[in-house]
Amino acid sequence: MKCISAKKQAQLKVEKELTALLYEKQGGLCADCKCALGWGSAKHEIKHRSQGGDPIDEANTILLCLVCHGARHGQNLIREG
Repeated sequence: MKCISAKKQAQLKVEKELTALLYEKQGGLCADCKCALGWGSAKHEIKHRSQGGDPIDEANTILLCLVCHGARHGQNLIREG
């Protein structure tokens, strides 16, 4: 089992708290299609890290369902049910 550094643990805690905050702020709905977010959700950075975006900035992140997140990244996923 690999140990996680204290710095990485702190980062994961902040990201988990941000995800919970976004979930509450968005009412548990996908920011794009407004479907209910369940186990299948992804935190999406509006301005990506490679472009200088901050992955833990609330103003730079939204929660998307997996279909909408895939669409934002050029994937064509099919929603079932």
